[in-house]
Amino acid sequence: MSTKIRECVRKISGGKDLEKALPEYLELSRDIHDSHARLKFMMEYYIFYEMISEGINPYIETAKDIADALHHSVRILMDPETDPAGEEYKKQGEILYSLRQEVTGRMQVLTAYVDKFVIYEYILNRMQYRFEDRETQADDNVFAQEVLQFIFSTKDNMAINDNIRMVLGQLPMRMTRRHYFDLIRESISVYKGSDKSALDGHLYMFRTNAMLYHTPDMEKYFTEFIPVIEEFEKLDYEKMDGELYQIYAEKLRINASKLNDISDLYMLIQKLINGMYSLFLAKCGAEAGEKYPAAELVIRGINDLFLHEESSIWQEAKENSLETEEEKLYWLGEHFPEIEGKQERVYEAMTVADAVLDETMNARREMITQLGLEEDFVSLQQLVDLSSGSDFVELRKPEEQKVTAQMAEEAAEKLVEELKQAFKGQSRLVRRAVMANTLEKIPVFFSTPQEVADYISQSLVLCDDEAEKYASKQLINDMMG
Repeated sequence: MSTKIRECVRKISGGKDLEKALPEYLELSRDIHDSHARLKFMMEYYIFYEMISEGINPYIETAKDIADALHHSVRILMDPETDPAGEEYKKQGEILYSLRQEVTGRMQVLTAYVDKFVIYEYILNRMQYRFEDRETQADDNVFAQEVLQFIFSTKDNMAINDNIRMVLGQLPMRMTRRHYFDLIRESISVYKGSDKSALDGHLYMFRTNAMLYHTPDMEKYFTEFIPVIEEFEKLDYEKMDGELYQIYAEKLRINASKLNDISDLYMLIQKLINGMYSLFLAKCGAEAGEKYPAAELVIRGINDLFLHEESSIWQEAKENSLETEEEKLYWLGEHFPEIEGKQERVYEAMTVADAVLDETMNARREMITQLGLEEDFVSLQQLVDLSSGSDFVELRKPEEQKVTAQMAEEAAEKLVEELKQAFKGQSRLVRRAVMANTLEKIPVFFSTPQEVADYISQSLVLCDDEAEKYASKQLINDMMG
């Protein structure tokens, strides 16, 4: 597989026999992506059934509508009789795309709640040592030097910036709001000339971390978290005693755990939808299933178990007198050794094919158009996106536009105004938590190591809350290892 795709890539890179090489590249790449998606889906679908049948995740009912629709699509698309060129096949592709968008929407709701709890966790963490014993720590100057050594312990600028951001998120926040707003404006100005989608992504991330993001779906899904959030919003953190602290620290832990379980469920469902949508895009049909009979058997078998139906794959199982779902699941699991080592070989070939896709689509655009392959290459790009590891990547991207200076300025002022309104009436602890949580997410704004050193020293010196300072040092020490 790797040898064939390498030969094809060499032809395209050298501009040789493009009329044959481009269609061959498409066919080989789709076949490779089909194999990758098929083997991965086999494992993830099996795990999903185990999770559901064993009741490991108690929140499956929240996604039952999506899961049922997915199982129906799997049924049709994995049927050897289904024609990849037929209308039913196309219909299932649209259904899968809609399911993917639905899961993305629900995950945005979950993310908004998670980020709200992160803010309240930040506050409670810094209150912890009002009520618990404190041990001796390094004084501020010594501690600042230790942090600086940690930050600049590498020569890798990217790693240095990551270290700075991590420390920023934990140091006591004593920055003026004016300076904070100026930093936000600067962070958005760097997007001038960039694709608008990049700016939109940054603004979405910032708003969720600042508790500004809201969607109508928050009134439809996971509404059990709304009254909990409202409780945390109404707390007077300045006057909180030890007993109340313990109550809300436990409430935070319980709800954060629930959100984590629900998020895990939807992440797995999105992976499954991505896998089946990849098989839809590849359009390799029944012949692809014959290459990996174990994967075909397990996927269709799990689908039968979900739908409580039986397809032709159970003939061998009947000969073994398998009756219960547990026995059937065990029998399906025995076929996994048949794919050992195959995923690694497929991934190697996929890496070779994907590495040249962008260059091929740009450099050979004219020939691709002449051959009428534009749509096929768009589908291949979507296959690459789906295998990238970003489960919520946007597949049908609008035509890009560049961010102008005016667009960046307007976006910055709008965001600053939203923050100003949100900060009105908020306790200083909530404001500081939001500022710390968002500063950690923007590009590093220091020009020299001395500026970093000054910021660390100043944040410690200006912090007159010993419990907060102690907690910050503890968190940073844990982070530094």
